Amino acid sequence: MKSITAIINQAARAGMAKSGKLDHGARRSDARAVLHDSWHLFALPFIHGITGRAARRTVAILLLLGVISSGIGLGVAAKSTLDQYQATLSNPTVILNTKNTGTTITDRNGEVLFRGYGAIERHNIGLQQMPKPLIDATLATEDPEFYSHHGFSIKGMARAAYHDIRHTAKGQGGSTITQQLVKNTLLTNEKSFDRKFKEVVLSIAMERHYSKDEILQMYLNTIYYGQGSYGVEAASSNYFRKPVNQLSLSESAMLAGLPQSPSLYDPTINKEGAMERRNYVLSRMSELGYVNSDQLAVAKKENITTYPREITVKAPHFVFWVLDQLREKYGQETLERGGITVKTSLDYQKQVQAERIVSEQVAKLHSHNASNGGLVSLDPTTGEVISMVGSIDYYNQDYGSVNTTLAQLQPGSSFKPIAYAAAFAKGWNGATRVNDVPMRVAQDNGQVYEPKNYDGKFRGPVLLRRALANSLNIPAIEVLKHAQIDSTITLAHSLGVEAPSLTDQNRYGLSLVLGGAEVRPLDMAAVYASFANQGLHVEPQAVMSVNDRFGSNITKADTTPKTQAVDPRIAYMVTNILSDNEARKEEFGPNSPLKLSRPAAAKTGTTNDFRDNWTVGYTPNLVTAVWVGNNDHSAMNNVSGIDGAAPIWHEYMEMASLNTPVKDFAVPTGVVFAKVCAADGGLASPNDPNAITEVFLAEAQQTKPCGSAGAVEGNPTPVLQATASAPASKPSAPAPTPAPATPQLATTPRQPEEPGRGGGGGTTTPGTGGGTDPGAGGGSGSTPPGGGG
Repeated sequence: MKSITAIINQAARAGMAKSGKLDHGARRSDARAVLHDSWHLFALPFIHGITGRAARRTVAILLLLGVISSGIGLGVAAKSTLDQYQATLSNPTVILNTKNTGTTITDRNGEVLFRGYGAIERHNIGLQQMPKPLIDATLATEDPEFYSHHGFSIKGMARAAYHDIRHTAKGQGGSTITQQLVKNTLLTNEKSFDRKFKEVVLSIAMERHYSKDEILQMYLNTIYYGQGSYGVEAASSNYFRKPVNQLSLSESAMLAGLPQSPSLYDPTINKEGAMERRNYVLSRMSELGYVNSDQLAVAKKENITTYPREITVKAPHFVFWVLDQLREKYGQETLERGGITVKTSLDYQKQVQAERIVSEQVAKLHSHNASNGGLVSLDPTTGEVISMVGSIDYYNQDYGSVNTTLAQLQPGSSFKPIAYAAAFAKGWNGATRVNDVPMRVAQDNGQVYEPKNYDGKFRGPVLLRRALANSLNIPAIEVLKHAQIDSTITLAHSLGVEAPSLTDQNRYGLSLVLGGAEVRPLDMAAVYASFANQGLHVEPQAVMSVNDRFGSNITKADTTPKTQAVDPRIAYMVTNILSDNEARKEEFGPNSPLKLSRPAAAKTGTTNDFRDNWTVGYTPNLVTAVWVGNNDHSAMNNVSGIDGAAPIWHEYMEMASLNTPVKDFAVPTGVVFAKVCAADGGLASPNDPNAITEVFLAEAQQTKPCGSAGAVEGNPTPVLQATASAPASKPSAPAPTPAPATPQLATTPRQPEEPGRGGGGGTTTPGTGGGTDPGAGGGSGSTPPGGGG
């Protein structure tokens, strides 16, 4: 036998010599072992089957010559296989994760939100943490000779070949535990001689790299048990709702019987088949001496309770939005087969509270015909989405699956700060005075529209600080006239609005400033985040990192740059007004939901007939947009932004800001503060008790004293004819259907002349809505589509 071994060793060396490499001792040793075991695999079974000493000697010589002649080929093939898998074979971490597939999505703290596309649930544990009955049951069922063979079993392979020929399958398979580990972690399931050869080679090599216990531990942590469970710990948790070290003998036997056919023996689907399989495993354990007759009888009588796998998606609207982004960036193939783990920006603990707050507040509004709500919250400096609530209940069949934060909705007066920023960029400021007087707007149909404020009152000349803080409509129209529609739309795009309806600048007249366009709550959050971030626009971000199955970071860098959408000083001027609780108390009172326990800026919005209401606001650290309404766009009963959306915004912002430092809004360089008269915006005397503090650009400070601040800006003409800067809109086609990632709410057909709803078609002349929230219009005469409050 010694000389035979020497000849085999020479054959292995000759095979490797052909490739010019003889210096890799471990690989040479592995190849030599393959040839040695090939003798036992292919030759000895035939020799033992022949009678007569001389006949056996003759056949042995012939077979030996055959092995020697094929030794060079086997050596080359074995070395090629070892070269291909050497790095993987020597790294247990890679072995444990090679066959991870699908996609796992977590929040920013590692909380699993989603496992899909075949993503596995696995918990790697040590062999000593596994119960002995489970180990014994596995050995009895899968590989009774595990601790005595060298990686493969001649008897097992012969038995498997016999059953393949007979087309039967019973009891054990033909592969050893080592072979199964190799096949399940390193190779495909293809049935071919080439794959089987690689399986044998790698099994022998694996036995030389790892101890038996190490191999068994890797096997029990990677084998598939069905129901998305890889490894014994995940399987025990999914099927029995208990850790694996608490399994009974009977439960251990049931698990051990699953790997041969997980779907066939799934106890949650085929209880009878699973129990029969369990009894077979127990009988094998008895035959092999792992259990005695008493233990066998008790285990077979045990009634096992199993549970179907719970497939849940946490923060579903957010998760499916993330999946859309991943699909676009990495492709469907990566989602299904990449084994990727995606860390997102979501804070699940805050998400849970956001869902609760939205649901509870909308429930209070049911008697007012309000049925749904949404919330999206961002970090204004990074754009990272912290919370996203698309509806009060994702699983509600009537409306839950629609993500309202990605739907095109009319923003009402929450759009006004964009127009004000555009006007400030053209020389106006909070001390600029405009007329809040009756206005009559000529329409294309020959009729005249008369926009009004929410309370039907007119205040005469007002400062823009007062007008924006209290959401007055007539001054807002004057602001848009000064800023001009095209400049306002351009700025809206720069700040983050992606509304398809804003691509046609001829579609809107002066109703644009009152929320006549349709925008996504996510976009409005991005707009206000730009104000909070000193005019710097950052695209909303959901994905923080993407790791492949081996833990390597494969995140594709975001190519969207940060842009200075508006001068930091202009952004601060808007923020300063929106955070001025004193200025807005005329209409909202001193203790409205817009007031937080820390500096905060906020704006409400309500559309005509109370169809949509909003609150969007921010601190230096957090921005949140809230929408309340109905998916079919039906009117709510007297629910305004301050009553419907603002309480949600207030409670969420207070909760989400806990344990964060209180910060004031940073003052950019290039602005100055001055005391001005509340009446006309002129410089106030030091002792003026009614003076207010105003913000000016350093190069455009107020120089005139009270009483001589100049004429009122804007056009006080009673009838405003259509002009180039305020065109009467033409009938337009319906808005284009948005992409799947930005779903529309389920709606009933909207009429071209639907009062108070701008942007949907029909005559979209300058107009306002008719809500009762401060800032919601109260039009009379022919009421064109438009937005308010």
